[in-house]
Order: sequence, then C-alpha cells, then structure tokens
Amino acid sequence: MRCWMAGGLILGIGCGVFAGAAAAQEAGGEDAYADDDDVYYDDGEDTGDGGDPWKGMNEAFFSFNEGLDRWFVEPVAKGWDFVLPDFAQRSIRDAFRNITFPVQFVNNLLQGKPAHAGRDVGRFIVNTTVGIGGLLDPASTIGLKASEEDFGQTLGVWGVPAGPYLMLPIFGPSSVRDGFGLVVDTGMNVPSYFIPFYASVSLAAGSAVNRRSMVIEELAAERRAAINFYEAVRSAYTQYREAAVKDRGDVDPGSYGLISGRPPEPQP
Repeated sequence: MRCWMAGGLILGIGCGVFAGAAAAQEAGGEDAYADDDDVYYDDGEDTGDGGDPWKGMNEAFFSFNEGLDRWFVEPVAKGWDFVLPDFAQRSIRDAFRNITFPVQFVNNLLQGKPAHAGRDVGRFIVNTTVGIGGLLDPASTIGLKASEEDFGQTLGVWGVPAGPYLMLPIFGPSSVRDGFGLVVDTGMNVPSYFIPFYASVSLAAGSAVNRRSMVIEELAAERRAAINFYEAVRSAYTQYREAAVKDRGDVDPGSYGLISGRPPEPQP
C-alpha cells in the first residue's frame, strides 16, 4: 500500500505535467512553441522519442532541480563524501542495488531474457548471503554481473515509443514512457511494503545523496563544459535510454543521468 502511495505521487506529478503542457498548448495554439528550433524534433526519427514539445515547462522543472541540487543536495553530498570513504559509499550503493532485485528479475523475464533473470537470482543469493546483505558484491567477481533493467526499457522492447521528453521535478530526466515505467517499478519496491512510508522516503533520499556524492567532481565538470546544460542533459538521457532498450552499453548517460537513479550506478 505504501509503495503504491509513492507510485501515486509519481503518477500525480506526471498528470500535473501533462495537464500543464496541454493547457499551455491550448492557450497558445500553434504559436505556443514557436520559439523552439527544429533540432528538438529531429532526433525523433532516429530514436523514436517525441522530441521536446514541452520545453518551456521542462526548463522550469530543470531550473528547480538545479536549484535544489546546488543549495541543498550538493552541500549534503559533499559532507557525506567527506565523512564516508569510497568503499563505504560503494557498499551503500551495492546494498541499495541488491534490494532492487525484483525490478531487474521481473523486467528481464518480461523482455524475454530468462538467462539474465536467472543470473539476477544468483546475484541476489550470493550478495545477500556472502555479501552481507548486499554491502559487498562478490557475485560480480564470479561473473554474475549486475543487470540494469526497468519497466521503461521493457515497454521500449515491446515497441512502445518513448514519447515526449520530460524533466520531472526531483526525479530528473524522463519521458512519457519512462515516467509510467517508473510507477510500475515503484510497485516492485518490496521493502516499502514492510516499513513505514516515511522510512521508505528516508531510504530513497539516502540513496540519492549517496549517488550524488559519487559524482561531485564529474557533474561540476560537465556543467562547466556545457554550452547549454539543459540540452546536454536531454541529449545524453534520450540517447542513453534508446541504447538501453537495444541492450547497448556504449552510450554515456552523463553524471546528471547517473544521479537520477535510472542508469547504472556511478563508480567512484
């Protein structure tokens, strides 16, 4: 029940996003996005995404997320990084990854990859026992590599297009398809069924701060290097998600994508 409350929160944000975009388009008619360059739609032919028709709204949410990061999350992450050594941050990352086993397992099955699903089972057993509840990752040393699957990818494998790009408040870069996928994945967050809702939120916040602490310098460098950081994040995310649907691991999601929790966890 608590898990679906969290999913409902995500869905509520998504509905608000869609309603706001629809209202803006209705009010402005064809001129609502007259300032958008064609480049925002060009990549739809190659990646199957719906471009960025809600760019104004997305940029507003992006600015909100950037402000939240600069004034709260980053300072906390720097303190976290100062207190905790790298091996402790890796252990926390691995423990959180271990409890996402149901998400990896179910989505591998839904994507028609039973061998990968079996590997997920082996990883979970080894890391939960020998790895002390997932704090260590002995499974990787014996060839049981981590899967990075989610329901957004599953929908993509089934042929569902990504749809328009979305920048969700707090949750970060997404798309219409990935937003709905996030709701389903939230429903597979098993621990949230057994602990209070506030504890689930606290754990999620701790995981996010830990991820952010592992890319402090990398994200700062990307911000400095980007001419338009919003566009850089959007491009990296959409290309990465398209590659993930095709099981290609050759596209870098960028540090902003890493701290959103969707792509593979950062390696300090």
